[in-house]
Amino acid sequence: MGISEKKRAIYESMLDLVEAYGFHGASMSLLAKEAKVAAGTIYHYFSSKDELLKELYIYCKEQVEDWVLAELDERQPYKERFYKRWLSLYEFYTAHPKVLVFFEQYINSPYNQERSPHHFRGGFFQFLKEGVDEGYLKEAKPELYVALYMGSVILAAKIKIFGSISFDMEDRKLLVTKLWTTLAAG
Repeated sequence: MGISEKKRAIYESMLDLVEAYGFHGASMSLLAKEAKVAAGTIYHYFSSKDELLKELYIYCKEQVEDWVLAELDERQPYKERFYKRWLSLYEFYTAHPKVLVFFEQYINSPYNQERSPHHFRGGFFQFLKEGVDEGYLKEAKPELYVALYMGSVILAAKIKIFGSISFDMEDRKLLVTKLWTTLAAG
């Protein structure tokens, strides 16, 4: 079941406000104005700003996962999925920079009660753990590979978004090839 258009407008408006003003500057009254809904409507969906931000995190995480999974064929060899996931993540973050800004702020904020990025429990962790378990990747803690894998995607996306330095497809393929060469077993 999808979410209502009003709830989606609240989420998207909060992403805009967080990007422009950070969490503290993104007030509920400003959100109501930005989303073009009554303040009561926001409180119909969320009991507090804390709850809104926690649910927005889940919403964004699901968007990323859906984007990447839409591009994948799980029957492909592991190496091809390794490349495709990286390239899809880069495309998502460069197409949705507000989500990247939100993740960076949320993960390092008091709103993140778990104090752990979603990458360490989600599909990307499981994918890299599979690589280690199945012998595609060198033996190491999957968490280390998440840091290398996600760190390279996020930094490359930030360079494009905030540094205005574009990586063409050959550059991106070279970057993920270097990453694969570093991590791949045998």
